[in-house]
Amino acid sequence: MSVVAMLEGSEAADRASTLTALGIARRLQVPVSGVCALPDPTSTLIVMSTPEATGLAANATRDITAMQEELIARAKKTFETATGGESLPCDFSHIVDVAERAGANAATLADAVVFPHSVQKAADPLSLSFEYVLMEARLPVVMAGSESLTDGPVVVAWDGSNGAARAVRFHLPLVKAFGEVIIAQNESDLGKDQPRDASSPAALETWLDSHNVKHKRMPIEGQVASGLLSLAKGSNASIIVAGAYGHSRIGERLFGGTTQRLLDADEAPALALAR
Repeated sequence: MSVVAMLEGSEAADRASTLTALGIARRLQVPVSGVCALPDPTSTLIVMSTPEATGLAANATRDITAMQEELIARAKKTFETATGGESLPCDFSHIVDVAERAGANAATLADAVVFPHSVQKAADPLSLSFEYVLMEARLPVVMAGSESLTDGPVVVAWDGSNGAARAVRFHLPLVKAFGEVIIAQNESDLGKDQPRDASSPAALETWLDSHNVKHKRMPIEGQVASGLLSLAKGSNASIIVAGAYGHSRIGERLFGGTTQRLLDADEAPALALAR
């Protein structure tokens, strides 16, 4: 297994992703892989059939190839600088493929796939890849935090929904690696819907006990996203684990709008999400 940092050729974004991936990998004692995925330049061009267009297409291919080579070189340099002197195995690879497919392939069996904090912006080069892996492939993702990864506990946003359950199951290696969980729940908001046995923190506590993970409960009040971020800041949390974009009433209330607010937060720890 390994932790994968998805790279885009931006020094700040790639450094943050790499350092977050490295921090997780140290906890898990697994290798780190830096992946820069770009499509075949010839596949990005619109086919033009006129003889006059032949030369233009060739020039465009050369230009795109040169741009890609520059981007790959930046990503590789940033990754190797951030991992220089690290005792864990660290390797960089350029994959000729669209980032969406490369991200999904990486997330299939990796311990964690890390995207930059800027990925929530539509203009970010990896935005579509992040969305595809999370929403279409329905595989777990980690978004780097606004600051360096801490050694603090993991905050689990728990409501007993399918999304929350998938998130904590998918990210169990991370939860166990960081060693302590804070179970966060807005009890008054939860009470607006028909009670579910699984929504009780006791259900998650029993499951965590079976995996020898320390835990404690800390209720949150008001808007869920604000409560989670405030709790994470106050406890110096390393990661928030949450279900993303649920479709049930309780899931929409707790994690529908909540997910977007967490992603858009200027100051937030790393987010470990699953849908």
